[in-house]
Amino acid sequence: MANKPDRELEQYRKLMQPPEEFSEGFGWKTIVGAFFLGIIMMPGSMYLTLFAGQDIAPAAQWVTIILFAEVARRSLTEMKMQEVYLLYYMTGLAMAAPFSGLLWNQYYVQSDYAQAMGIAAEIPTWWAPPADAIREAGPTFFNRIWIAPILLVSLGIIETHVDQFGLGYVLYRLTSDVEKLPFPMAPVAASGITALVEEKETAQKWRWRCFSLGGMMGITFGAIYVGVPAITGSILAQPLELIPIPWVDLTPALTRFLPATPLNITFDMTALMVGMVFPFWAVMGSVAGLLITMVANPMLRRQGILTNWTPEMGLIDTVYTNNVDFYLSFGAGLTAAVALISLGKAFKPLLGNILFRGPRDDGRQKFELRERGPSAW
Repeated sequence: MANKPDRELEQYRKLMQPPEEFSEGFGWKTIVGAFFLGIIMMPGSMYLTLFAGQDIAPAAQWVTIILFAEVARRSLTEMKMQEVYLLYYMTGLAMAAPFSGLLWNQYYVQSDYAQAMGIAAEIPTWWAPPADAIREAGPTFFNRIWIAPILLVSLGIIETHVDQFGLGYVLYRLTSDVEKLPFPMAPVAASGITALVEEKETAQKWRWRCFSLGGMMGITFGAIYVGVPAITGSILAQPLELIPIPWVDLTPALTRFLPATPLNITFDMTALMVGMVFPFWAVMGSVAGLLITMVANPMLRRQGILTNWTPEMGLIDTVYTNNVDFYLSFGAGLTAAVALISLGKAFKPLLGNILFRGPRDDGRQKFELRERGPSAW
């Protein structure tokens, strides 16, 4: 009996159809966009990420695309879909900002917390220079003390790209072209690019309406979530946060009922929208994982496994101690089990074809019959 097709997965597959032809998208417009990203968008993204505690790379991507699309339109020209996508891809690479981690490293090694705990003196120089050397060099990375951390980050970038263009590309072709698995968020980005490029098309008006509605919702939420604290923080001693940044920690309040269970509420509109896009059973799987954790953690605490947890701990400390006591080893074992099962399913048809294949239908016999004419058939 054939497997019944999943209607939701089929819907994801039909949202965007593969193009019939490919064309070049690299040109002077994308070169100007690369300079704009490096000079303006990347520093702003680093600051807002450290300020708000969340990654704003998707927002920076669309701001850059909208800006260049509108500038091109007012210059009596248009950007092709290939150019817009290439700009979108470059923005994603730039907003990843691998060197922004050095900002956090220099802050942490000089922080009062690291100094009081005696950790600062134990931090290796290839991760961050000593606090005295950083203060002496001043607020700059153009100093010999930062050579080792910069080389380490550069090596990580090279290794990441080798992995992406090697094994990553192989897995992509396997999941996308062979198994034809849906990627839920890919049609979202593709539809946004299509809306910006083909907004004049009557058939695509719904894309532009959805894009505009989402943009206005994001602007409103961002003005309240980030704008109000940023403005009031420059005026008042304590910034005014209408929406808590980054979350509300419920772990201490629920310690009596759910011991050793980290719980928080994140007021993130992005997570809400992503939850609406993801397949239903993927969201249900996340909910099931949350409920299982709420039941398992108190049981593990009573069994003497989560021993390092104390009722005074908040969310971050609870997650850290639980990982050390149990979930780090549990996750390693779960990953190994999933890998072995996946490899078994991948190699089972191959081994079955090699070991248990029947008599080979030799093409030579068909050729001989064809040469002898229709009477031989």
